[in-house]
Amino acid sequence: MRFQKEGCPVVEMDNGTNHPDLLVGPKSHHIAPFFSLILILILIFGLCLFQVSAADHQSLSCGVILPLSGEYSQQGTSILQGIVLAADEVNAEGGVNGHLIDLRICDDTGDPDTALHYFQEMQKENIPVVIGSFTTDLTVPMARESDTHEIILISPTANGEELYGISSRFYQIYGPVTYAARSISDWLSYTADRVACIYIDDEYGRSFYQDIKSGLNDSITISATIPVAQDETDFFTFRDTVLDSAPDSIVIILYDHRLIPILQNLTDSGYRGKIVLADSFVIDDLEKNASDIISKFFLFTISANSNLVPGVQTQKFMSDYQEKFGEDPTGTLAGYGYDSLMVTADAIRLGSENETISLSSIQKGFQKTRYFGVTGPKVFDAHNSVSPALDRYVYMDGKFRLLTTSLP
Repeated sequence: MRFQKEGCPVVEMDNGTNHPDLLVGPKSHHIAPFFSLILILILIFGLCLFQVSAADHQSLSCGVILPLSGEYSQQGTSILQGIVLAADEVNAEGGVNGHLIDLRICDDTGDPDTALHYFQEMQKENIPVVIGSFTTDLTVPMARESDTHEIILISPTANGEELYGISSRFYQIYGPVTYAARSISDWLSYTADRVACIYIDDEYGRSFYQDIKSGLNDSITISATIPVAQDETDFFTFRDTVLDSAPDSIVIILYDHRLIPILQNLTDSGYRGKIVLADSFVIDDLEKNASDIISKFFLFTISANSNLVPGVQTQKFMSDYQEKFGEDPTGTLAGYGYDSLMVTADAIRLGSENETISLSSIQKGFQKTRYFGVTGPKVFDAHNSVSPALDRYVYMDGKFRLLTTSLP
């Protein structure tokens, strides 16, 4: 396999299937030598579009737009590694209807304008399917464009309410935020009297909070609401706002590293009640780097979606991922990258007639697919979304322990 950009050197990989140093995963704290080379090339030549070449074979291009550097690089990297694993698996079996998957990968750096730029470039190149990006804010501009252009966009993880039904050519692998919000509301209605909510002040956080609020029993009091600006880093002042309202439960809707200083401030202020995390994106970091902080609370998560569901297919995925990348994908988003590519391949197979692949045939295939992935079943509704599997974790004895995974 090789990575190439026009005017740049070609980096040959062994036999097109194995590339252990391609990327670092979410649990790594160093940059692998090959990934360092890629970053150097980006710095020298500017952000650029990479191609995974399927030389000497008929190929089908699939774009990938993810944050591979910047604040969300760990999440973007794990998603990409899942996609790469799936593409290798599909290609090893001869591709899809005789077409090898040709990945075109680029780094949006966590910037919506950059993501949209690459999406528009892929439109010009007549790439039929693009997988991306990580957050709702990164994905919305691309999803809007997909409705007026001949291109399909598949989001592996973005699930803010604004995306639901946004375009006839936009598909969500990660179920809408409404499902998780409803589950959290139900749990709080049985276990809490006064609830404070800390949420990231973007489309995702605001919609998540509103859905939780609308689902609570009338007897539950929302004692405080604290929106966290995307660039906010000082959390000393708002902890008093939260705790002066005397909540018995605090819901935190945040998906980045700032969760740790927020929890630190709550610990330092003496809060010892229940905390519900609305996402499990950072539980690995919390477990490894903040165990002394989170041990002070009754910490519970009702994740927006399940990272991995039990089953033979998931066991194989975990084994193959471990062999290829040297890491355990449990607790990462790699499964959503894997399922994004796999359900796309399934849709192409199901929709194609006489081995002819077109935009309309792929869309027909998405409506026919009943793919059961490593993150749960993928059956698309009238708005091109799926009902999610939901994980529930509790922190006990120094570890997050999975209590249940509920399937739709």
